[in-house]
Amino acid sequence: MLKRRLSESPGRVFYGWWIVLIGCVLDAVKGGTYNTGFTLYFLPVLNELHLSRAATSLPFSLAKLESALEGPIVGYLIDRFGVRVMLVIGSILAGLGFILLSLTQSYVLFLLVFIGPVTTGFQIGFNHATLAAVNHWFRRKRGLAMAVVQTGQSIGGVVIFPLVAFAVLTFGWRTAALFSGIGILLFLPLVVFVRTSPESMGLLPDGERTPPEGARARDRAHALDDANEFTAREALRTPTFWLLATFHGLRNVPYSGVTVHLVPLFVWKGLDQPAAAFFVGLAAFSTVIVRPLTGWLGDRQSKQRIGTMGVLLGALGLLVLIETDGALWALVAFAILFSFGDGINSVTWALVGDCFGRRHFATIRGWIGMLQSVFSMPAAVFTGWVYDQTQSYTYALIPFVLSYCVAGVILWWLPRPERPAGRMVRVTAPPL
Repeated sequence: MLKRRLSESPGRVFYGWWIVLIGCVLDAVKGGTYNTGFTLYFLPVLNELHLSRAATSLPFSLAKLESALEGPIVGYLIDRFGVRVMLVIGSILAGLGFILLSLTQSYVLFLLVFIGPVTTGFQIGFNHATLAAVNHWFRRKRGLAMAVVQTGQSIGGVVIFPLVAFAVLTFGWRTAALFSGIGILLFLPLVVFVRTSPESMGLLPDGERTPPEGARARDRAHALDDANEFTAREALRTPTFWLLATFHGLRNVPYSGVTVHLVPLFVWKGLDQPAAAFFVGLAAFSTVIVRPLTGWLGDRQSKQRIGTMGVLLGALGLLVLIETDGALWALVAFAILFSFGDGINSVTWALVGDCFGRRHFATIRGWIGMLQSVFSMPAAVFTGWVYDQTQSYTYALIPFVLSYCVAGVILWWLPRPERPAGRMVRVTAPPL
């Protein structure tokens, strides 16, 4: 009866927005503790374990390799068993992984724990699962919904990152890792409220009104298998898939190569670690604004054009960082412009849903994620190696500028895929 009342009460908030809110919170936890938070561990781990910057960067590159290998498998498991199961498994692994990380006493153990339970947990329960759920719940508002979810990463950078920074700078990186693991586990109960699809609750995507009984089957068929519905096998046979994978790979190379070194980059420009942490937070705050703005624009304009402008602005930000001598205005400009290169990520993942549909989105995204990780795997180590050799980040940043620019050209000219002719439409509901 509850499902029927939810579907027939137009005054209620569409349940998909609750899915978006939960995804946003979970991404905030991931962003503050893992994505942005781990740049704070870089210098303390380097100093404690007496490592070079290339060696300190190695765990992050190996994590990309792991992501590449497991992406298609995780995507298939999400499509097969549902978002909620994978969120539970991923959250437990990530939380326990951080706790184990705080106990490591050697570089080898740090490496194994980081690329093991920590990275696996975040890949399984956060990266793929939340966007797969949103892709099922929305079509017309897909760009905005995904943008709001992934804005959580930036909110985590604004809200959770300062807490991690305080813990690292005051109590040490081990204590910060312990608190992070406990914090992740405390958010586990939110997963109970996640549902994979609107059809599982008697609803339609985007909160559209439930049609009359006579038209319900027809409209549900349209909702589950629209004109752009591709299987993973069919998507892999299109040029659009490979161009999108190349774009995401090239777009992620600068992000992977720069974010791990963000605090060291600002220190390179003359700041101390607390000031550097402030500018990392500023970049995260900028993304809080950029991501939903570009998502909203992407639903109303061309996602391809919005995405192209985003990566070109990210390239401009890196050029500003290369040229500045540490001037305050230039560091602020870099933080804001670089946020566009990351902020349009949601728009371009929504474009994947627009191109290939809802039913097999997680599997298709997993294959793209695999290729993206292959592209970006060496980026962090390359950045650290360049600094070790030259005592400067300049010659690492220049290739990243070019990577952004090539990605923009690919996205601008991206063709839409053609649906295979003569394929039968199958209407099957995704798992809960």
